[in-house]
Amino acid sequence: MIDASELRIGNYILHKASVRILPVKCTFQHFELMAKGLAKDIFPIPLKPDILQKCGFVENKKYYLLPDAREFILTLPVMGNSKNEVYAYLNSNKESYARATVNDLVISNNFYYLHQLQNLYYVLLGKELDVML
Repeated sequence: MIDASELRIGNYILHKASVRILPVKCTFQHFELMAKGLAKDIFPIPLKPDILQKCGFVENKKYYLLPDAREFILTLPVMGNSKNEVYAYLNSNKESYARATVNDLVISNNFYYLHQLQNLYYVLLGKELDVML
């Protein structure tokens, strides 16, 4: 389940409809379902390698922990001289998470879901992250 306070209209979520679970964009109807206590059918989308690549991340093929763990990088087109990036990791225990950096200094807590990445991207750039689901 997802806390409604974490979502914005347009965030991608997993919605269980009958026996299928499909990725969909969050709409007003999803907020209505959550308000009625039916949030048990709405799930976050974990940051897995296929999702990261559909968001524009590039795998670091020189990552020192390969093949046990993997690193993905998304460079943010923010104005200025700073290097703004989001690093995502898939650990050897298959846990995946991401965090934002500026000039290689971590500036965010770890986050684990696509809607959190979308919200961070929107806050930093003022536009939606292109996701090719």
